[in-house]
Amino acid sequence: MWILKNSKDLIDILRSGSLSHCNSIKTFDFSTLYTAIPHTQLKTRLKDLIKRCFFKKNGKRRYKYLVISHDRSYFIINDSKANTKYTEDQICHMLDFLIDNIFVMFGGHVFQQTVGIPMGTNCAPLLADLFLYSYEAEFLEGLLKKKEKTLAQTFNLTFRYIDDVLSLNNAKFGDYLHSIYPSELEIKDTTNTLRSASYLDLLLEIDSGKLQTRLYDKRDDFNFPIVNFPFIDSNIPAAPAYGVYISQLIRYSRSCDRYSDFLDRSLLLTAKLLKQGFVVPRLMLSLQKFYGRHHDLIDRYGKSVSQIRSDMFAES
Repeated sequence: MWILKNSKDLIDILRSGSLSHCNSIKTFDFSTLYTAIPHTQLKTRLKDLIKRCFFKKNGKRRYKYLVISHDRSYFIINDSKANTKYTEDQICHMLDFLIDNIFVMFGGHVFQQTVGIPMGTNCAPLLADLFLYSYEAEFLEGLLKKKEKTLAQTFNLTFRYIDDVLSLNNAKFGDYLHSIYPSELEIKDTTNTLRSASYLDLLLEIDSGKLQTRLYDKRDDFNFPIVNFPFIDSNIPAAPAYGVYISQLIRYSRSCDRYSDFLDRSLLLTAKLLKQGFVVPRLMLSLQKFYGRHHDLIDRYGKSVSQIRSDMFAES
């Protein structure tokens, strides 16, 4: 499964040791996804996935019900006294109802949507994710059935967050796009170079065969100042305002492999917050709290909290 929940998932995989050497980076983006998904294929594909959850490959039943409780969901083999239990047929029926009853109002008229799914709804990302997953899984299963295991393994470091695809160590991934995804969906190559690319909120770069990550924020390229983060004289308590400083340091340390990149980001943030009324002593205290609670994120930098504080507040 190539599906990512967020960039942290990707970072955890990259730092797990599964990528010892990197020779290429490729990124792709679906130009149209939500608005172009055909309803017939969507229902057929998702129903097949639902059936697979309830039945084994040999056709024998694996589970009888899916139970939905207030805090978890689980499959059961036999009967259950739970009121919210569903068979595969009931779930497929709900799926049909959901997709067949998409209506929009425009210009005083009501239209039924027959192609695509509405963006912004809770279910849309899940439907799109599973729809694309069905094709990805089918493609890999097809390679294994044809005994092309070596080719299948070149897709081991492929990731997808909704409509953004990343492929590492597979420079020819683009040659297989039309073998993987349906023709109704348009997907474009968005790679910067084979050695660097922006993906989600990360900038990926190959340095001497090693993949390095640092934070990427498209707002850095804007030619006007961005108003963000709290102003200390606004009508909010100070504690959560300073909590923003800690949350951003967590974000930076997760994203940046090199201390220099972490420090550059932290210096920009510190300078901005000082202009917005924050004070150095409380920022230093927040840095101390960050280090105490999340030092595991920056242990790889080999820097003590006193060194980081000195680097970040040298001019204060």
